Amino acid sequence: MTRRRGERVRRWAAAVALVAAAVVLPAGCRFGDALSVDEVREIADAVDPEGGIECPLPYDFAAAAGAAGVAGAAGPGYATADLPALSGASDGGSDPDGPLARNPGGVVSCVFHIGGEDLEVHTVATRRPQALSVLFPVVAKAAGLGPEGLVPFGAQAAAAKAGVPVLTASGNVAAVRLELDGDGDASLLLTAGGAGHSGLSRGQVEGLAQALAGQVQG
Repeated sequence: MTRRRGERVRRWAAAVALVAAAVVLPAGCRFGDALSVDEVREIADAVDPEGGIECPLPYDFAAAAGAAGVAGAAGPGYATADLPALSGASDGGSDPDGPLARNPGGVVSCVFHIGGEDLEVHTVATRRPQALSVLFPVVAKAAGLGPEGLVPFGAQAAAAKAGVPVLTASGNVAAVRLELDGDGDASLLLTAGGAGHSGLSRGQVEGLAQALAGQVQG
């Protein structure tokens, strides 16, 4: 069991390294009046360890659902369960061997719902590329991807222009590069459903991700 676990860890690490090596941020990219790495770290550190419901980032999920043409009551928290829907992590309090320790930054994760569908919105910012790699385990679980599928997805997401969603082949996971105020790298990751399945269409997931990203841009 230990040997198999070690092999999985090595495969994940290799996937992250391959994507990071392939990433070159667009030349001349200038970040405007938006979130900064320090702000995301501070927000992540301020999240109550017991969790919460209201997302501390300025996402208006109902407005994003409307812009994406998704019908149904939309708001923070799970659709049918009264569970914590908020978490945060940063290099200050994360696993000393984890991705945030190797590439300092923070991640804030919020759960929203539309009708009976639960969705996760993860906002990650790090000092160096590629911030999205911190969330590769989330992508893998939600989209049903292995390391071999994460490499092309991560490279496509990193090469995309800020604000343009990149979806997994399953269509239920979307990543959007975010502009930052200052140096660093940031992404929004939206997941709907799990294991590659969702009640939302590919177009709806794309529209939601684009609308949400627009809410935290300068």
